[in-house]
Amino acid sequence: MRKQANIGTTSLILIFVILCLSTFGLLSLSSAKGDLSLAEKNAKAVQAYYEADAAGETFVQMVHQVFREAKEQKLAGARREDYFKEKLGSYYLDGLVQTDIGMEFGQALHIEPCLSGQGKCLDKEGCSECGGSDEE
Repeated sequence: MRKQANIGTTSLILIFVILCLSTFGLLSLSSAKGDLSLAEKNAKAVQAYYEADAAGETFVQMVHQVFREAKEQKLAGARREDYFKEKLGSYYLDGLVQTDIGMEFGQALHIEPCLSGQGKCLDKEGCSECGGSDEE
């Protein structure tokens, strides 16, 4: 009597293992590609935010400089309002200074700086830049 090698079952198990490993490898590759895409999108959004933040800081410094100049010139009332309208242009409207700085994906960074002596300082303790307070 001859001994028969049972290769059929072993071959099927081996083929099944190879298919499973290949499938899991492709799923891992697909997942890694998705993660990379998401990380790149996040990096762009963060970069756009920090660029907008830097532009916002420049805007705030410009506004504070205008307020310091008005304070040094001791402007008050209508003269002060006219001075702000002249220096700040469309950023100044009805006693409020604000701008929106565009970013990617339809987002915008809204900047509304502290207004010294206007009772609109966001910092309850007073703004270190202009010395404003929250009091009317």
